[in-house]
Amino acid sequence: MSPVDDGFISASLDKTVRVWDLRTPTCRGLLNLPSSPIVAYDSEGVIFAVAVNDFQRIMLYDSAHFDKAPFLAITLDDPTLAQISYPPRAIFMSSISFSMNGKYLLVGCSGDAHYIMDSFDGHLLAKLEGHVGLERRNLNTPPGITPVRGCSGEEVSWTPDSKFVVGGSLDGKICVWDVQNLPSRSGRVDLKVPPARLQPIAVLEGHPGPSRCVRFNPRLAMMCSAGSELAFWLPDPAGDVEEIAKDLLRKRGAGA
Repeated sequence: MSPVDDGFISASLDKTVRVWDLRTPTCRGLLNLPSSPIVAYDSEGVIFAVAVNDFQRIMLYDSAHFDKAPFLAITLDDPTLAQISYPPRAIFMSSISFSMNGKYLLVGCSGDAHYIMDSFDGHLLAKLEGHVGLERRNLNTPPGITPVRGCSGEEVSWTPDSKFVVGGSLDGKICVWDVQNLPSRSGRVDLKVPPARLQPIAVLEGHPGPSRCVRFNPRLAMMCSAGSELAFWLPDPAGDVEEIAKDLLRKRGAGA
């Protein structure tokens, strides 16, 4: 949904992106793409992003002039994957979402890593690790929804202040990453520069089965996770996520 008007965009298996208005029964715009896309609006509705897995490319469009070429094309290329296997395993993007300030783009993937990119220049800034990707098949997983390649997409999201990222995992755990101190990069994009590798500052237990969708309430201190069952989470009275993160950082600095 557009955050500013009655419009919305949709992505389809027929390799199209359609721009809609709730007041009319037919779409008011159409983009044809080489493969099934993924779409997202920024927080102000000024631009929208379209991700295409065949080229590991994310294209940014002006919402008012979407019939023209994208004003920025970002290539998602993780050089650290070459250290694991050769040829490097392909990245399969399953979701994209902008931070509230529009500066960062969170790219959710069906594998064992998610990514944060600079939405202004296209630099790859961070790689979020520590969870089990939902595309994996595991016969020991409790019964429920069987994860398949490309079936994920809702399991990772920003907190409302964009200071943290929360994400689900195949093993049912909820991971929390601190993204307040992302590296800053400028100039020409160099695809060979590795991203900062971030591990969760907290791992929450308790969700039954794979946590396929994790979302924060935009106004209240409440989170929900869903898979074969739906769970609601309330904050620890001893302190919120930010205070827990600060405490962990203080302990790490003290060598504890």
